[in-house]
Amino acid sequence: MELKFISISDAIKQGEGKVAVRGWVSRERGSNEFKFLVLRDFSGLVQCVVKDKSLVGNLSLESVVEIKGIVKKAQVKAEFARKDVEVEVFELKILAKAEELPMQVNEKSVKAELPTRLDNRSLDIRKPRIRAIFRIQSAIINGFREFFYKKDFIEIQPPEIIATSTEGGTDLFPVDYFGRKAYLAQSPQLYKQMAAISLEKVFSTSPVWRAEKHDTSKHINEIRQMDIEVAFADDQEIMKYLGEAVQFIAEKVTKECKPEIEILGLDLKIPKTKYLTYNEAIALLNKHGFKLKRGDDFEPEAERKLCSLFPDTIIFTFEWPSEIKPFYIWPKNPEKGTSGGFDALYGGIEISSGGQRVHIPDILIKQLKNKKLNPEHFKWYVDAFRYGAPMHAGWSIGLERITQAMLKLDNIREGTLFPRDRRRLTP
Repeated sequence: MELKFISISDAIKQGEGKVAVRGWVSRERGSNEFKFLVLRDFSGLVQCVVKDKSLVGNLSLESVVEIKGIVKKAQVKAEFARKDVEVEVFELKILAKAEELPMQVNEKSVKAELPTRLDNRSLDIRKPRIRAIFRIQSAIINGFREFFYKKDFIEIQPPEIIATSTEGGTDLFPVDYFGRKAYLAQSPQLYKQMAAISLEKVFSTSPVWRAEKHDTSKHINEIRQMDIEVAFADDQEIMKYLGEAVQFIAEKVTKECKPEIEILGLDLKIPKTKYLTYNEAIALLNKHGFKLKRGDDFEPEAERKLCSLFPDTIIFTFEWPSEIKPFYIWPKNPEKGTSGGFDALYGGIEISSGGQRVHIPDILIKQLKNKKLNPEHFKWYVDAFRYGAPMHAGWSIGLERITQAMLKLDNIREGTLFPRDRRRLTP
């Protein structure tokens, strides 16, 4: 009977008996009598013992092979695979021989620097640590969707080509749209609002592009953004949604990604929540040596400090000054100059910004003018609120940013499959 190919983990679970497995040759060593190969697939690694060396030939690391053999109790303990079982090989076929590698995948010796790794990303993501990152990232975005589907939200697909700036800035990538000037979307902000005032509760996961010339460890120019927008909600209600969503995601990761968490050496906890007004946050930071005044944004050092004061916590700072928030953020208290906008910090960095939106056309026009923007360029957007628009609020989280925060990655590019920044367009 012809053996059916199964995953390495299923072969191990099967116990003793004949198996057929496929994967990459992760490691190779020899003795006088035998060849030992460590085979890797998506499910794990297993040591394979080749008694007939002629089966191996000129096999190279990262070559793709299929192996037929017998699962047995391990006679020789594997260094980097399961130590209790091994596969005694009786048939080996090379499916794709690997050429000389530009970098080592098993990193037994010298570890490659991040630029080299990103230049050879398809190799880099074969490493158990990098695979673990993207398995967890998959659980993060799945958890986001799962949470909001359970809350009866509708998933929407906002456009990725837009006619005008969303944030009011100039840092956009222009495109030629049949002879008309257009841009790659920097956010689904305006469109998710227009959806929410009719559909009430919406979310989206979409790529966005920002042409900012950053060279930092937490910025890239193409990200996957997770957004929500809710009608009949204010900033307080929407912050609660954010806290509960991140807690749900963290719990999902801790339950479903135990092997990956172990590989990364994480002590991942379900985060608590902490609420500070902007003024309270300023006062607290100044007590710890900062010299901030009203109207200042929080620099990375200040964000890290707040997170260190409240570890394993999502820290909400709200009632930000209107002058440093976008035009679409509700002027909560015009006399005091405070807005319905908030930021959320987690894992040492800002993971989200959001708030209550302006839903009254006259106030929206005034806000646009205050930000030196031409209301005529936003007429299609302003007009949408003239036909019975309820109050509404929302926020966004960058998938790569929350991956960086949750997994304590030094650089956001580690949690981005193929990063795009001002210096990198390939691979």
